[in-house]
Order: sequence, then structure tokens, then C-alpha cells
Amino acid sequence: MTTNIIINKGSYSVTIHSVELNDNYDNKLKLITPPTQKQIQENGPKDTKVIDLLMLNHTMQFNGYLKTSTDRDNLIKIFKGADTEGGPCSITYDTYPSSPISMFPEKLTIVELPESSSSQTKYKVQVSLLEGVSA
Repeated sequence: MTTNIIINKGSYSVTIHSVELNDNYDNKLKLITPPTQKQIQENGPKDTKVIDLLMLNHTMQFNGYLKTSTDRDNLIKIFKGADTEGGPCSITYDTYPSSPISMFPEKLTIVELPESSSSQTKYKVQVSLLEGVSA
């Protein structure tokens, strides 16, 4: 499936085309494994207790393409704070509900592609974002 992702922050906006999207959710569970006393080892190990504190992380990683060097420059500016006080950027894409998600830029890799008359893309990008709110 082809997805276009739009990243907005401050006065900058970038569309990343033909995206492969990985939407990851991670729940940090606390595990407590009770010890078994020597006298009752023949009964086998006790069940591990799981504590779910709902400490969730939502990350998005995607690969896509930029068509112009202006898009590349704007994406770098967004990752550097977009001339604002910091905070998250706004993410929208066509396979997600219409309301944007607030996400923090975490990692960006840009690869310049060789010139090709048949290609409309100029840069390949890999982006990692983390959902959250400013502390």
C-alpha cells in the first residue's frame, strides 16, 4: 500500500511519498518471578506475576521519498526544531484518522539518489518518530 505522510512543524511542511510504514506499540511490563523454597521444589516453579502499568510507547518508522531539495531542507529544519521552542511535530497520513498525531522526531536518515531522467524522486528517507506530549 502506498501512503503519503505529511509532517508539519512551525512554518514548515513536508510530504514524504510512497511510504512503507511500521506502526509500533511497546508496553513495558514489570515481571516478578517468585522464588521457590528448597523444601517445596518438587512442586515446580511458581507462576511469574505480571504487572501492567500501561507504560506504552508508540513509535512510527517509515521509509519514503522526497522529490526536491527544498523538501529535504525543510525536513531537516523540522528535525532541528523548525525555529520554534521545541515540542512535537504534527503527522497526518491517508491511512490514519483525519486528526493529526503529535510526535517527536527521533531519527532521520537521508540518502541522495543518483540522477535519473525517469525518476521523480531525489532523496530516500528513513524517519523514526515517538508519540507523546511535552514534559
